[in-house]
Amino acid sequence: MLLAAGARYARRLCGRGAAAALQGRTGRSCARDVSTSWSPVGAAFNVKPQSHLWNLLGERRGLFGVPELSTPEGFQVAQEEALKKTEWLVERACSTPPGPQTVLIFDELSDCLCRVADLADFVKIGHPDPAFREAAQEACRSIGTMVEKLNTNVELYQSLQRLLGDKKLMESLDAETRRVAELFMFDFEISGIHLDEEKVISHGLDGLAV
Repeated sequence: MLLAAGARYARRLCGRGAAAALQGRTGRSCARDVSTSWSPVGAAFNVKPQSHLWNLLGERRGLFGVPELSTPEGFQVAQEEALKKTEWLVERACSTPPGPQTVLIFDELSDCLCRVADLADFVKIGHPDPAFREAAQEACRSIGTMVEKLNTNVELYQSLQRLLGDKKLMESLDAETRRVAELFMFDFEISGIHLDEEKVISHGLDGLAV
């Protein structure tokens, strides 16, 4: 899946080596100029002990310091914002010439959805309030549906394929960036997007049999 293991591993790679390499070529970092309010759940555990409990329970600033999550309805806001940005990023990915920027856009696309999905995945099983758990579960379903659409988006797949198919361009990228691109392609192909219709049906049946 586009945003499963490969994409999350890609984000970690960008945080280590690819970000520095890409920053040198594109003038920006993989970290991007984004708000830290939707950082992964782990960020909540870096706060000072005296404020940790308040942040965890969402009684002052929302869950994990995210203002929108002062109430369960905040998950609806979060997923709508993520889905709207996703549509914009998909358009960028499909219209951008192949190069390092392609990988940056895919990474940002992954991060945009995972910021909400990872947090919601934790809250749906860890929050004591049923209303929060239900809202988080719905956010997971909504983001999951989008992920499945992206996994079978042929135009998006082809935008990455153009990069990987350009041997000279791929050789000009650093090893980490190439690996990130390959991981995204691997996740596409797990969904069988590169197969013809007959093989797709067979691929799907094999998956059901597992």
